[in-house]
Amino acid sequence: MRGLSVFICAALLVAACFCASAEVKEVNGCQLRLKASREGSEYAKGETAEFVLTALKGGAPDDRELSVSGEITKDGVPMNRKFEGKLKDGKFSVSAKLDEPGFLSCKMRVKVPSADGGEKTAELLAGAAFSPLEIKPSAHAPDDFDEYWRRQREILSAIPMNVKLVPVKYGGIEVYDLKADSFNGKLSAYMAMPKNAAAKSLPAIILTHGAGVRSSSIGSAAAWARRGFLALDFNAHGLPNGQPKEFYKNLADGELKDYRTRGGDDRDKVFFRTLYMRLMRAMDVAMAQPQWDGKTLVVFGGSQGGGQALAAAGLYPDKVTVCVSMYPAMCDHTGPGVGRASGWPHYVRPSRVDSYDPRLVEGARYIDAVNLASRIKCRTFMMINYADPVCAPTSCYAAYNAISAPKSVYVNEESRHAPAKGSVGELTEQVREYLKSAQGGKPAK
Repeated sequence: MRGLSVFICAALLVAACFCASAEVKEVNGCQLRLKASREGSEYAKGETAEFVLTALKGGAPDDRELSVSGEITKDGVPMNRKFEGKLKDGKFSVSAKLDEPGFLSCKMRVKVPSADGGEKTAELLAGAAFSPLEIKPSAHAPDDFDEYWRRQREILSAIPMNVKLVPVKYGGIEVYDLKADSFNGKLSAYMAMPKNAAAKSLPAIILTHGAGVRSSSIGSAAAWARRGFLALDFNAHGLPNGQPKEFYKNLADGELKDYRTRGGDDRDKVFFRTLYMRLMRAMDVAMAQPQWDGKTLVVFGGSQGGGQALAAAGLYPDKVTVCVSMYPAMCDHTGPGVGRASGWPHYVRPSRVDSYDPRLVEGARYIDAVNLASRIKCRTFMMINYADPVCAPTSCYAAYNAISAPKSVYVNEESRHAPAKGSVGELTEQVREYLKSAQGGKPAK
């Protein structure tokens, strides 16, 4: 199985190869794999996709008639397409088609007996794309979208940064526990850079976090500093760094529980308004450092962090030079209004598209990464997972297709909501190579 690299921008072709982690599970000595039959798992709208389950035992096809059941959805949206049957000669298949650009998701459950007379059920998931480059955003941005964010930038700029840096000893590089004032709280980050870096010598990278409640990552910032970057890794909630695990768990179980879905109906109360302001403050702080080279600003993240990467590039289109967004969240919240899945955090669940209420996402439209993606001007790298049940690939492509700047998409056709093995490292190298080319052969180390 290979990872696919689809290059849309003719201005720059950067070679990439990703080895996707297939949906393979071993249960009671039986190795199971589910995948769309076509290499690449991509079809034209109106074509029929076949999802094939294979079962091996001892390296040979499993000859038992194992019970199989499951359903096919439109990327999580119910289609009333359920099935059941028996495995024969180590295989079971089911077919379906989609007459519009989008994705089908196939879930299969297999009952595998054990030697002691019991059994265990394995659940597998696979996705298939149908003309994905034709997926459009489900709704236009609000008429006052740009004006709203212009006002938010004014609000933020009126707040002094008041940056405080506390040195942290860490492995031969300069590391600081950073605090700065931001909208509705603090920016809390680790900032790292090579020791004794000269003024205006370092490209900057902003590292954004996936969902959850945690400290900033000193390791992530340090890893990029060792590559020659001024790196700033900040946590989503402005929390103190380096606290005991119980500190963050208590917040996650208490006042920050369900932070992600609060205020979807109110643009001024939705959490991601505050997060995007914190994101802009992180960029402001990085660009204020004397070591920044004054021209290179990279944003890099996955999931909630991937949505932030798109937001950063859309909010600061004349400052961000490279956007790296992996399986981004916060995309296409209005998807259920046209019978499609939305991305995380799912203000309207795919299973409730029949009762879609636009008031539930009125505020979320202002923080929708799709609307911000359409304002991106920089080189953008995106990673999309075809079997992702969290950040639906339909929603990710809605954002990708909204980008008019140079871009490329990297497809992990058999990955769920996680990067395929080795793909983040490969993508990191591609970003470095792009920067090397953009800077005349003088990249970060």
